[in-house]
Amino acid sequence: MKFKKKTAMILSFAVGTLMFATTAMAEVVSKSGYDQLKDSLKYTAESCTTKLSNYTVDMSFVVKDNGTLVYSENSLNKYDTSKKAMENVSTRVEGSTKKENYYYSDKNGFINKNSDQNVYYVSEYTSPREVKSFENPFKQKEAGDVERIADALVGNLKDSVVVTQNPDGSKELSGSLSEAQIPALINAVVSLQSKSAFGNRPNNENNMPKITKDIFVKEVKGKMVTGKDGLMQSVLGTGILSGKDESGKEHNITFELLVKITGVNSTTVKKPDLSGKKVEKSIERDYDKLSNPSKYIGKYKTDILIEKDDKFQKIGERIVDIEKIDSKSVSGSYHEEYAKGYEEYAANKKDLKFSATFEKDQFNAPFTATTSSGANVKGNLSINPHSAKVYFNINENMNGNLISDGEYSRVFN
Repeated sequence: MKFKKKTAMILSFAVGTLMFATTAMAEVVSKSGYDQLKDSLKYTAESCTTKLSNYTVDMSFVVKDNGTLVYSENSLNKYDTSKKAMENVSTRVEGSTKKENYYYSDKNGFINKNSDQNVYYVSEYTSPREVKSFENPFKQKEAGDVERIADALVGNLKDSVVVTQNPDGSKELSGSLSEAQIPALINAVVSLQSKSAFGNRPNNENNMPKITKDIFVKEVKGKMVTGKDGLMQSVLGTGILSGKDESGKEHNITFELLVKITGVNSTTVKKPDLSGKKVEKSIERDYDKLSNPSKYIGKYKTDILIEKDDKFQKIGERIVDIEKIDSKSVSGSYHEEYAKGYEEYAANKKDLKFSATFEKDQFNAPFTATTSSGANVKGNLSINPHSAKVYFNINENMNGNLISDGEYSRVFN
């Protein structure tokens, strides 16, 4: 699912705060209780990205300032991991403004519609793509470090938490932390984060209070329910953040996050029927892949310059001729041409043929070649997928007076 920048900012702040507390509450149960919580989170993430065929995530997020609703978002997200398809319907209320959004995506493209415009924007990919929504966050490079930081922030909290093992095999972990139980380090981190999230907003965003001082976590409560298989069924977290704005007015900002996972292996994700709807279509290239490689066949040039009499003067050209190319390799030739009268610069000119293999998931192809004079050189050719240009470099001792770069432009006759 996707969120707008401001929504993501608020959610990031609230979820981060609740995660601090949830981790803390899990630690106080016992080592085994803490491990059960982390195992459930990891198992759920792994299942939702690789094991489950489909499922539904229902999320509700509410923010109140001194009891007055200032922000809410409800979203219904359906996922089909086997087809790599997802559908999101969300409603966001901010003050007196209400906005509804629809989003659908699969490996062939995506569809987006918001309440501001009665138009379905359809983007089609030129080739199937990997859908980023189905990546396991616990397999990201930073995951291990984040887990260790959370463990360190917990400290030696030993408050009571209730862990209930139900007859059907499901489990419930619940607990609460009061103001006095929140570690000083967590309060310091939350204070810094809240100043960034709420204190630096433009003046025209008047719904959220600009708390800038005396910020601390007043209360946190949480409850997680897991099935007998360890899969998370629901999470409910609430928190109260207290602080003052520049005028000294005190604000108690209440956050409530409810997430439910339902419809496991019984959820259906369908591409919407847009018959009779207003539609705007576009084609979106995948710039992570080399599209239609044969179009890069041809000659590319860059100028060789010197500085003379305080002016730039062209004395020749470097020429790359791509003769053969596909998604895996490229081959061709390279030579230099100098204008008459500049033979002294041409004494060490290069003339070679190259054959190179593209690095995995890259447009760069390193090579080793032999010049016409028998010298061995190393170099690389890189394709610019956004224009008719290539980058070509060889390791050479260039005359210090010559001015040239590695960007070559396509020659059109």
